[in-house]
Amino acid sequence: MLKTISFIVISIVLLKLIVPSCSIKININVAKCLSDLATQELTGSYNYLQLSSKLGTNNAYPGFASLFTKLSDDDSSKAHDLVKFLALRKAKLDRLINVNGVSIRADIKGTIDVVNALSAARNQNKEAWNIAVRCHQEADNAKDANVQDYLESHVLDHHIEVDRLLEDFKNRFDEAQESELKLVIFMLDEELLNTYGDRRKDIFS
Repeated sequence: MLKTISFIVISIVLLKLIVPSCSIKININVAKCLSDLATQELTGSYNYLQLSSKLGTNNAYPGFASLFTKLSDDDSSKAHDLVKFLALRKAKLDRLINVNGVSIRADIKGTIDVVNALSAARNQNKEAWNIAVRCHQEADNAKDANVQDYLESHVLDHHIEVDRLLEDFKNRFDEAQESELKLVIFMLDEELLNTYGDRRKDIFS
């Protein structure tokens, strides 16, 4: 968490240092939308860490905890890259993080099991996807192919892949008999643990 806070502070300073106040190289509506997207990616990072904590400590699912830690890192990286992109495009913004700030989603606060956690994670991912689509449309309105290309190759594809991954897990649960669901969850947790390793120490150490 301290690492993410430090990133926010450094990013704001970087943006102020790099961006000359007299030049705007990117459409203001596009820049504001990308700022919203960066905020959402940071929000996603925090929310995935919340899910990782819930599943890694309360329910002892190291595989799912590690998956959400990985997704948290990915969203944090996307936010960092967006800030650098805004700086390179010399965007002029009053604030890097939008007025709503970063918060934990209500459906994540109330998550108590793996099935609910996956549903909340998909909602989180879809929200980022929707903002990215809005930014893509703003860039289209501004005839800014560079922003469109950036979003397509660095953001939209990522969130599509995350949704496919989480949807696959949901389908496995839906296809399981009620009496077999706990076994399916356990087996998937082991699969994720083998894929990502036990990353609980990354946030609990």
